Amino acid sequence: MTITTDALIIGGGLMGCSIAFQLAERNISTLLVERNALPGKETTARSGAIIRAHYGVPELVKLAQAANLRYLRFEDEVGESCGFTQCGYIVLVDDGDVSVLKANTAMHRDFGVDVSLIPPSGIGDIVPTIMTDDVALASYEPLGGYANPSMTVGAYAKRAEQLGAKFRYNSTIESAKLVGSGWEIVLANGEQVSSEHVILATGNWSQGVGKHFHIDLPVSPIRAQIVVTDRPGNGEHMPVVSDLINLAYFREEGEGGMWIGSSDMSDLQEKLPIPDGFNEKADIAAIEKAVQKAKLRFKSLPGVYPSNVQRAFTGLYETTPDWQPIIDQLPGNIHVAVGFSGHGFKLAPVIGDIVADAVAGKPTNQEVDIFRLSRFAEGKQIKSQHSYQRARFLR
Repeated sequence: MTITTDALIIGGGLMGCSIAFQLAERNISTLLVERNALPGKETTARSGAIIRAHYGVPELVKLAQAANLRYLRFEDEVGESCGFTQCGYIVLVDDGDVSVLKANTAMHRDFGVDVSLIPPSGIGDIVPTIMTDDVALASYEPLGGYANPSMTVGAYAKRAEQLGAKFRYNSTIESAKLVGSGWEIVLANGEQVSSEHVILATGNWSQGVGKHFHIDLPVSPIRAQIVVTDRPGNGEHMPVVSDLINLAYFREEGEGGMWIGSSDMSDLQEKLPIPDGFNEKADIAAIEKAVQKAKLRFKSLPGVYPSNVQRAFTGLYETTPDWQPIIDQLPGNIHVAVGFSGHGFKLAPVIGDIVADAVAGKPTNQEVDIFRLSRFAEGKQIKSQHSYQRARFLR
């Protein structure tokens, strides 16, 4: 039996489910194929789910700002909560990055981001447990925060199905052939799919899946280690903190926990040949380094190491050579939304719009040409207008 659909989405993480929701909202018949038994069980499940607009690439700022506003009204739009905790987002820099922070903050304001510069003397009003002896300036987004990745992807998938989208779980692509103006796809379980449009939202599996469509997608999985400790102080609420001095970021995690991730490129060098079967346990050295960074930034990290470490694990970034996403429509009605390099959760609501509009043949109001796949062959990799001396293109 052949399943006929207007749009086939390959990949059921947050990006794929956001796209499915937007396509279904436009009454475009949609089939989503996902390799796992449920949506969002790979990269999405390990996401820090941070929501912010702080970037050095103007086009990325605009996308993030648009997505941030969508998260603020997520429940009204999708019908269920994404667990958005609007706790704010603060960036800390030392003397060497003051001019960069000022330039980026000015750019953000030009694009409508609610953001302000905070002197060291005012940071304690926002984060009472923080130490600021080495901080020269901070930038604060009150509308930033974090969401719940499981709730977010689940809400998109549920609403997409309610609107008529079909999902095939435990399914992978066996072969793909362009026939006339459409694609004939064979799934590993033998099912055949006929679709005019194919959307690749394949994350860390993009290289392998892209080969079925004769597309070279330069997406590489890189191992990223996360540590969750007890929260500083007495477990008080805190904003998301981006420490561009010690190259770490911190956010609340559950009841009394604090998530610690690295913004240090030297910690993000373990590129994997394939995304399957990687070591999901955090290394002892990485755990100790994360705890040390927390001690350098906060006045009172509870407990004694290692008893104050609640858990530690490893996820994967889906990275491109310039650590920026590939958002493109290719010949044969192939739509690509991959390689988000840690930015994916922040952008997902607006990427769903962009891809759905492209499938519907409507122009997008977002500036996405800079994210085209051909930029790598053209030698036009994306660079921040104002790069921080240590974090470089991670911000």
